[in-house]
Amino acid sequence: MQFITSKDNIRLKQLRKIQLNRSYRQENNLTIIEGPHLVEAYLDGKNDFLALFCSESFNKNWPEYYKEEWQEKIYILPDNFFNNISELKTPTGILALIEIPECAAYPNHFDDGMYLFLDRVQDPGNLGTILRTSQALGHKGIFLSEQCADPWSPKTLRASQGFQFQLPIYQNTHIDSLISHDFSFVVADLNGQNVFDYNFALKTILILGSEGQGISTNLQSIRYDKISLPMMNGVESLNVAVSASIIGYQFSNQFKR
Repeated sequence: MQFITSKDNIRLKQLRKIQLNRSYRQENNLTIIEGPHLVEAYLDGKNDFLALFCSESFNKNWPEYYKEEWQEKIYILPDNFFNNISELKTPTGILALIEIPECAAYPNHFDDGMYLFLDRVQDPGNLGTILRTSQALGHKGIFLSEQCADPWSPKTLRASQGFQFQLPIYQNTHIDSLISHDFSFVVADLNGQNVFDYNFALKTILILGSEGQGISTNLQSIRYDKISLPMMNGVESLNVAVSASIIGYQFSNQFKR
């Protein structure tokens, strides 16, 4: 166990870079998980962290939290230092530095079920919510276009509650690479068929566009159906995470999953 006493400590500077700079995270293959729940979710997957940073208050109030084998990787810092690093309104006093898991590679065969293709979904909160809902619904995987939010940013990890550690995520995906895998494609579109009247194929990819600009991916190379959510009272569209949830639950209901 080591104590940090300077705000200029090199480890604190590294944590700030990881929080703020996507390129730095990717180049160094590092990210941060904050809070006991996320740390435990990560450890449940038989993973190990690189370093654990705790406030003095956490260290005082929860000494039983630590395991003996962690001692060399624990850093204790004053509460005000920790609060300056934390992105939470009410800091929990604990965060871990971890390696970003390897991006999932395409399997030889994709199982039946629902998959999502997210095209430029750029809000970390929306992406995290979609990942959390997808895990709850038993979705088989998530494909992200090149310009999507970072699934391994601290903000996305908090919004998803860490289900990145369990759900296959395929980054920097081009839609053409999925054509040969016998998927049926559906696109969320205002002019599509009512989702509650639509019959999904058992092996489906739902394509969802960005929050403000919709779908930018060139869909000319694939055959797809358009589906929509019925709306009343002058509402024209819903948040992308809400749309993903409703459509996902309708898919699950159709197959009684």
